[in-house]
Amino acid sequence: MKSNPFLISGYVSPEFFCDREKETGMVIEAIRNGRHLTIFSPRRLGKTGLIKHVFYIGMQKKYFVPVYVDILATSSLKEFTECFCRSVLTALAKKETAIRKILKSLASIRPKIGIDPVTGEPSVSITVSNDRESAYSLETVFRYLREQKDHFAIAIDEFQQVAGYPEKNVEEALRTHIQQTTNASLVFSESRKHILTGIFTTPDRPFFNSTQLMEIGKIPAERYKSFILERFEDNGMRVDPAAIDFLLDITAIHTFYVQYLCNRLFSNHEKIDKESINRMLIKVITENEPVYANYINLLTPLQFRVLRAVAVNGGVQNPTSGQFISSYDLGAASSVSLVMKSLIEKEFVAIVDRQYVLNDLFFNWWLRYRGGAI
Repeated sequence: MKSNPFLISGYVSPEFFCDREKETGMVIEAIRNGRHLTIFSPRRLGKTGLIKHVFYIGMQKKYFVPVYVDILATSSLKEFTECFCRSVLTALAKKETAIRKILKSLASIRPKIGIDPVTGEPSVSITVSNDRESAYSLETVFRYLREQKDHFAIAIDEFQQVAGYPEKNVEEALRTHIQQTTNASLVFSESRKHILTGIFTTPDRPFFNSTQLMEIGKIPAERYKSFILERFEDNGMRVDPAAIDFLLDITAIHTFYVQYLCNRLFSNHEKIDKESINRMLIKVITENEPVYANYINLLTPLQFRVLRAVAVNGGVQNPTSGQFISSYDLGAASSVSLVMKSLIEKEFVAIVDRQYVLNDLFFNWWLRYRGGAI
């Protein structure tokens, strides 16, 4: 049997990537025409996969030099600078001559050469000690980028992090650097729509109206169904086509949960039918019980009751409606409103297709399972 074709992290090649043809074309078209782009969607719906897919195609066709920067773990301008500069310089350091040029041209910021433990390729990094070094290092690397002949596509994932940095004028400084670097197209990506779009749609902020906005939706059900069936059947596994409809229904066609369940089903080597999918779902959510118990410890009693009500109800359009509150005995509408705001801020709840739903779909099914709903 071949390797598991249902990836749950990383990107390998188009063979393992489902659809997104329209979105791929839109992103490539924006980059090749020098536009900046902001991609947003609910968490784990495939934004990073789309970016990596675009970068794979762009690199194969030599459209641009791709640079991917994940700043989720950063909490200051200093950390952003180290992360950003490492990603940019490593993307440029593909040959020994390029490494020597980097060391010579950027000697003032003391770049360090190492080996990436994952890829085994050269990695270039810098270390900064204070705000002054951060500003100087960013300016130096952006200036070095501007001196290159290539066009760059630079994706900054989790860009909303910059809004929480303690330093002042971070957005202003980054906007200035980006405006001056005309041979780079920036792709910003994030899951917290209300924060990210605020950066780009609030008139008094530096990035106002500076990018094309692009929301990523779900992959069409029929397209995803064909993709799943082909990969199971190509590996000699028996599949009931109706069972795939059931799988897409219980996962709400949410990319991560579709891929994860298919990955587990593939490794189980059983016939794929509704019963085997239901067994696997229960197995997965019970495996994760320690995680869910920890979730509950982070919630107040009312927050947990509201969260459980949303799960058992299968989502809710108006959580402060009299019918919803009375059905689950949640108390005052004003209290439920405050709780929902808190659950959204803590990322337990998201608004998807005008409905309040749990961010963690497996946690949703665990709550329903413990409540006797499955």
